[in-house]
Amino acid sequence: MRRIGLIGAAVDPLARTGPAPELAALFPGIELIAFPSRVPAFPYTPLEQAMQALGHAEAALQAADDGCGAVVIDSVGDYGLAAIRAMLPVPAIGSGEAGLAEAAAQGRRFGIVTVWHESMNFILAERLSASGCAELCVGIVNVGEESDTETLSGPDGYLAQVREGRTGVVGKVLAGVAELAARGAEAVMLGCTCMSGMADGIADAVDIPIINPLAAGVRAAITAPPLSVTPHLREGRADLLRAMVAAVADEPAEDCPVCIG
Repeated sequence: MRRIGLIGAAVDPLARTGPAPELAALFPGIELIAFPSRVPAFPYTPLEQAMQALGHAEAALQAADDGCGAVVIDSVGDYGLAAIRAMLPVPAIGSGEAGLAEAAAQGRRFGIVTVWHESMNFILAERLSASGCAELCVGIVNVGEESDTETLSGPDGYLAQVREGRTGVVGKVLAGVAELAARGAEAVMLGCTCMSGMADGIADAVDIPIINPLAAGVRAAITAPPLSVTPHLREGRADLLRAMVAAVADEPAEDCPVCIG
């Protein structure tokens, strides 16, 4: 069984399964292991996004130390991807990068529907620009409200509604898919890895391909060849990174500090 670290994935102490159980049937024989970011900052702005880059890099370092053969960033924002690739001896995949590659395959036009408010679109815009496929994107549909970020956690919090695929959220996502199809999208990517649990249901209900970025990331990790050149870190850099993250790790945690993207 190949072990893949999901970087930034939350750990649910009450869950009997591992992270992203909806992917088990897609990837038999693959063990997905969560390595949460220890930086307790919700990425409201590029400042917190930069903080999460360090948190994700430190989590990825732990995943490699624990024997994972590859890592996948559990966020469309791909926090810290460049830093992770510069230091790990194993393949590092960004869910955003992999999802956009699938969405734009063979030059097709696509759209993005996300459960978050448009104030978070700077994360998607950065990924679109970095991927080089921004011109193929017909648009982003935001089905979330600004107020949704005020109550994220708990059994009735917005994140639970998203991850459980509750009817109200799914209905809005389906409407978003229809809107993007009307604009000419030939495929639609889900704009957050927290939408992975509803991906199959959305795909079954529409007539165009639905891209689950988390599944795309795992798929890319499985097929990624071993690194031909192992990155070399300057002496003490790994310990310095761990110390920087440890300095903030005990600060009060914010709801869903890493899943936005």
